[in-house]
Amino acid sequence: ESFESFRLDVYPDTPDPRLGISPRTLMRANLEECKRFARSFGKGSGNLLFSGATGLGKTMLSACIARQVADQGYSVVYETAIRLFSDFETEKFGADSEENRGLTRKYLQCDLLIIDDLGTEMTTQFTIAALYQVVNTRLMESRATIVSTNLPVGELDRRYSAQIASRLLGAYTLYKFSGKDIRMLQKSMARPTEDMNR
Repeated sequence: ESFESFRLDVYPDTPDPRLGISPRTLMRANLEECKRFARSFGKGSGNLLFSGATGLGKTMLSACIARQVADQGYSVVYETAIRLFSDFETEKFGADSEENRGLTRKYLQCDLLIIDDLGTEMTTQFTIAALYQVVNTRLMESRATIVSTNLPVGELDRRYSAQIASRLLGAYTLYKFSGKDIRMLQKSMARPTEDMNR
């Protein structure tokens, strides 16, 4: 993915009363901030929290940042929350296997970690502990992290813990995503063409 392929025209241009601005204006600002973050990336670049419903561009903007930061020579790990927690479980409960030792080291040591779709995993005491370890360790070592979630911000402390919510909301810059599901819009726009090709 690249920033150049990110389409703002799919976001409504009419003001959203909850936002006070249009989703397109909001997303234009988000896009510019993401470009700036990627362009000026370095140690201590900070952390981003993308929050919004599914299909609003969180994954794509995360991928755009990942590509540019990696192209600049930094180590980037991009993983879904489900896979990240699965790796922590595999390492802990399958430690006897040589290939499972150090499986999670990459999540703690890379220059930029992107955790996509936080909240889609089955939340247990184990996943909460693993998330705290990742978030807290990276904060302590000033390693940049981007977290995207479909969860409302107020759900974070209920789903995880006050300690995790405090770190995500206090030490991360929050970007809210708004609009209509882009995947569904693209599907509906593609239908007439598909019908014509039959």
